[in-house]
Amino acid sequence: MLAAVAGALGGAVAGYLFLTRDGRELRDQLGPGLEDMIGRLQDLQTSVQHARGVADQSWSALRDITRESGRA
Repeated sequence: MLAAVAGALGGAVAGYLFLTRDGRELRDQLGPGLEDMIGRLQDLQTSVQHARGVADQSWSALRDITRESGRA
């Protein structure tokens, strides 16, 4: 039932945004802000992926060090 309500609500919003003059005006106003937000989210995703790679390398180096010290 919740899925049906969510689907109906989503359809109503989409219909308003794409089929009415007010909806088109709202899309035009929101467009640049949404594009900026998407760009910032993509930058954040790239930063998180980079940080994850650095963390993986750090853990790998730490494991290598502890293995080597255990052999000595």
